[in-house]
Amino acid sequence: MVPARAPEQRLRSRLMDYKTILVHADGSRHAHARVQLAASLAAQHGAHLVGAAMTGVSRLVVPPGRVFKPDSIEAGCFAPLDAAAKRALDEFARVAGSHAAAFEKRLVRDQADDGLAGLARFADLVVLSQDDPDEALSSQPTRLPEYVILGTARPVLVVPRAGWRRGRLNQVLLAWDESKEAAFAISASIPLLRHAKTVSIASFCRESDTGREPDIPDLLRYLKHHGVHAGVQLRDAAPESGKALLQLAAELGADLLVMGCYGHSQFHELILGGASRTVLSDAAIPVLMAH
Repeated sequence: MVPARAPEQRLRSRLMDYKTILVHADGSRHAHARVQLAASLAAQHGAHLVGAAMTGVSRLVVPPGRVFKPDSIEAGCFAPLDAAAKRALDEFARVAGSHAAAFEKRLVRDQADDGLAGLARFADLVVLSQDDPDEALSSQPTRLPEYVILGTARPVLVVPRAGWRRGRLNQVLLAWDESKEAAFAISASIPLLRHAKTVSIASFCRESDTGREPDIPDLLRYLKHHGVHAGVQLRDAAPESGKALLQLAAELGADLLVMGCYGHSQFHELILGGASRTVLSDAAIPVLMAH
């Protein structure tokens, strides 16, 4: 691996920083690590941090701005949900307030998936936690990260459920397979790459690729034009590319994996490719995905 950027690029890198970061605020045990990383990135990039807590009830059932009469049945049902969201936002503010970043609290009367997907349209980066089958909140659907990734044109940073204590994302691994999803993920990660110490490109080659014109030099030039200098890790293609990527990330001591996410939505049932599913399920480091 080689240095990610030269010192003379530091001033210009500020122009490429994220300006708005959205983070999911809820009552799960993973919220603290998620908000810590989001707040750290917001301070590093000079970004405005938005903490969003959803009540867990669809906006079609309880429209935004709906006022409940005191002591009514509706108030008895929905007021506790509002109160729980407000507690999550208070904890978000406590954690975010320890960082030098501007932030705001947003209480959203909606389900977590649709609420976050809606707000993501107005953010440069979304920070969520990896799904945890052992802690499925009643207000949160499973597979929340992939719902937001596939439902918005925004990069999503997925924090591992085991937490993340290293702080900065200094060692970055880019997964490159010549796809448009990978290209989008890499371009969306440029602000993170410009703050990293080292960047490596992972490319898994098949025998059928022999004789093809390589596009790695073009990718290297693209990154260099953004002030990012990357090394290259060429490996033989593996039957399970998701596991191979995670193994390579562990071998290199990567703090962040950047990759495209593959899938489609049909009747609200999300179907992911094998590598995307494996990485979202098993990654022990933060993963930036884009679709």
